[in-house]
Amino acid sequence: MRNLVIALSLVTFACGGKEEAKAPASAAPVVDLALPADPGEALSVLEAKKKGSGEEVLVVGRVKDIVKGFSTFNLTDLSFKYCGEVPGSMTDKTPWDYCCDPADEVAAATLTVEARGPDGRPLRGAMPSLRLLDLVVVKGRVEKDEHGNVTIIASGWFGRERPDLPGGLHWPE
Repeated sequence: MRNLVIALSLVTFACGGKEEAKAPASAAPVVDLALPADPGEALSVLEAKKKGSGEEVLVVGRVKDIVKGFSTFNLTDLSFKYCGEVPGSMTDKTPWDYCCDPADEVAAATLTVEARGPDGRPLRGAMPSLRLLDLVVVKGRVEKDEHGNVTIIASGWFGRERPDLPGGLHWPE
């Protein structure tokens, strides 16, 4: 039996076969639903939140939070300025947040964007085309739960703008 295993290994090697490198079982796939072109005029986050479940929408806003390990993020209405846009706050150590506004008001102007698989469950994985504060247009379908929370089930997104940080600051991981 041992000789058979050795012989098969030699045949595989001699025939140019090679073992493919496999990602660790715990590695999440990369999910990138970046659209190749700007899909056009879009609703604000506040307007999109008024739409009914099942409606297809284009919605524009800024990436507020990214859920680590999942293809899920929060999108905030452009009527709110992130701290880096507020005059005099560029010395803030976290210019990517919305600390200048009441948290409940920001939450009311934020919705969730989620990429889902064929089974309807959120996709796991990194989203290399997105970063905090990116101005994006999301294409997807509105879903509302029994509590009125709004999620856009994304079929794609397009990054319109990526702001820079002041010198010496780095984006959070």
